[in-house]
Amino acid sequence: MKFWVCLLIVELIPIFVIITGGIYETNSTKYEEKKLGYKNEYSIKSKFLWEYSNKFASKILGIIGPLLFIINAIILFIFGYETFVFIILFNLFMVFLSKVIIDNIIRKKFNNKHNLK
Repeated sequence: MKFWVCLLIVELIPIFVIITGGIYETNSTKYEEKKLGYKNEYSIKSKFLWEYSNKFASKILGIIGPLLFIINAIILFIFGYETFVFIILFNLFMVFLSKVIIDNIIRKKFNNKHNLK
């Protein structure tokens, strides 16, 4: 029973990542509202960057979420629930890393093209 509770808790982060990616893809608000969507210093500069940032973030999160979901299950099945804390920390690190990757790619791609500094 303890194993299944750990598995359920560990899989909440990837599920959240997948849902967030889906929201960015389909339900992000219009540029004028800027309430719901992927926000960073570049995405709020123009409508094109807002739409591109949301589409790009949804693709990255759409890859990271299912990958984490599968990796979590494999690690938990192989090593047991003793790895619970490690898996949670790994998931949080991967979410942070995906945010950094998305921001860096958007910054590098559009820094010169749109004179954003």
